[in-house]
Amino acid sequence: MEKNDALAYTTIAMNELGYSRREIESITNKMLEVLEQYEEKEAEVKADEILF
Repeated sequence: MEKNDALAYTTIAMNELGYSRREIESITNKMLEVLEQYEEKEAEVKADEILF
């Protein structure tokens, strides 16, 4: 599943569960931050594997 698809499905689910627009925005932004950190860490690990 693509990152954008996952965010879209999560947003739809939160909307249906009654989360406010502000709550959805806050949670989505946090999810994007975590995904970015994960991708950076994953790139570091791959670089380390190549070097060693």
